[in-house]
Amino acid sequence: MSEERRKKRMRMTLPKKKEDLEKVVEEVEETHPEHQHHHHHEEEVEEFLAAFEYLLDSLNANVKVLDSTVKEHTMEIARLYKILARIVEACFSNDEERKKKALLDALSVLEIKNF
Repeated sequence: MSEERRKKRMRMTLPKKKEDLEKVVEEVEETHPEHQHHHHHEEEVEEFLAAFEYLLDSLNANVKVLDSTVKEHTMEIARLYKILARIVEACFSNDEERKKKALLDALSVLEIKNF
């Protein structure tokens, strides 16, 4: 693959800070004076950037909520496996005391969540 073609395929990363976005706009305006914006275009760009920042913040908040939810579900799945292991142990045990202990252990795992 040629160097020129590889450069075209490279992906840009979006700046995350307002200052970085402003710097990019300034650099583009300096290198392409024919594309300098009029005042009303600058206001549109500012409105777009504000909306973009709002959406990005909203997306980040949603990601944090999803991460938290995934962690909670992971813990619940682990609890279910612990309970299931105790129930299977009770089902396949021939010793009545061992069955009772396994079922009490399963119950204690259930009760931990209720507190």
